[in-house]
This record gives sequence, C-alpha cells and structure tokens, in this order.
Amino acid sequence: MSRASKRRKKGESKSESSGKRGKRRGRAGKREVDERLFKEAVKRAAAQPRLAFYSPIASCVLNYWKSAVPRFSISEFLARVVEREIARAWPQLHEKAVKELRRKIQMRRRSA
Repeated sequence: MSRASKRRKKGESKSESSGKRGKRRGRAGKREVDERLFKEAVKRAAAQPRLAFYSPIASCVLNYWKSAVPRFSISEFLARVVEREIARAWPQLHEKAVKELRRKIQMRRRSA
C-alpha cells in the first residue's frame, strides 16, 4: 500500500487525494501563516538549526569540492543554496522567519 493511499480518507478517490496533496507541494500561494505553528517552528529552529537529508549524489559532489577547494565548507554552501530556494518558494514566510530569528538572537545577546 502506497503512502498516498494510506493518507486518503475512506471513500476518497485517488484524483481527489492527489489534488489535495498537490496544493501542499511546491510554491505555496499567499496562504495565511498559522502563528501557533510558526512560534513552534521558531523555537525548534533556535534550539536545533541543523538539517539533514539523504543524497549520495550531493554528497559525492560536495565532498569532491571539500577536497579540491581550500576552506570550502559544505555546510555554508548548502545553507546558502537552501535558504535561497526557500526565499524563492515562500518569500513572505522566509522574511517573517528572518525577522523573528534575528529578534530572538538579539534578545539572547542582550541577556548574556
């Protein structure tokens, strides 16, 4: 049984469920931000900003560059690429996250 069929509600056809899934993928429109979920995301990001993903191809290419280019940082490179694409996909949410996380970091510096 596929993941999509597991997510389908009883009596819902494949075309009905794929239509719903399609709305969640890719570039979200001007969808209202759920403030409760956003605050939780900010807490998680501040506590653990590290992301991980599985890609043997990306690993191969980036490890080559790490060996070939002095001071090449895989982490810095990936952060720039991912943040640029996130800003393209969800510009308003990206800007809101940047502002909130900067504010949170400044508050931490003042209290330290």
